[in-house]
Amino acid sequence: MRYRAIVAYDGTAYQGWQAQPSGTTVQQIIEAALSTVLRETVRVVAAGRTDAGVHARGQVIAFDADVALSVDALAGDRAAPATLARALRSVNAVLPEDVVLRTLEIADPEFDPRRDAVQRGYRYRIWNAEVRSPFERSRAWHVREPLDDGAMVDAARVLVGERDFASFQGADDVPRLSVRDVTRSELQRDGQLLDYVIEANSFARHMVRNIVGLLVEIGRCRLPSTVVAELLEARDRRLAPAPAPPQGLCLEWVRYP
Repeated sequence: MRYRAIVAYDGTAYQGWQAQPSGTTVQQIIEAALSTVLRETVRVVAAGRTDAGVHARGQVIAFDADVALSVDALAGDRAAPATLARALRSVNAVLPEDVVLRTLEIADPEFDPRRDAVQRGYRYRIWNAEVRSPFERSRAWHVREPLDDGAMVDAARVLVGERDFASFQGADDVPRLSVRDVTRSELQRDGQLLDYVIEANSFARHMVRNIVGLLVEIGRCRLPSTVVAELLEARDRRLAPAPAPPQGLCLEWVRYP
């Protein structure tokens, strides 16, 4: 039987989502917890991979298991299979405090959390103040210099639409598709906190952090807001600024048809 779940995690202590030989990852932690509770080896697939230090509130996973968890158990029937609610509580009791399954439900046997997704949303937080915040140290990028919010807002708007984001994807020697359809790219300020939200059908590797790195350079008045259109046209990662650090980034949601 196939199941799906929404996962939230603080990525500070982990080497990203995907299982790897060195370092603990969120995928490994979740697989171990599910395997313990369901008493069988469980492997999970996710809607997307997050880098080391990146967080998630709405990561979606799927996994197959032999055990048939029911939505409800018959009252007084000790032979009834375990319920989804009971399994959810048990898994969360095993997981560390920085990882949690928010939901657990039965999925279509063909459900694929990555390929079936039609939209994803990320949020990036910037703590814009001279003095750092101990409460935001693992949740936001501390930028001391005053930022020109207006220029950053104008620059962010240019990213909306179907664009080639080759200048904003991770630099390596592997050819990758870089055209994405961005439906939302907005920046808002609440006191000393700047909140950048971006939605798209999918994201290239390191795309959001590279975009935020550019927006901050524009906010510092080191680059004009017109440079966004120029970089989109150039399709060359070498021309764009360094990426923003990982701790400000969070995968907020994944949507399906």
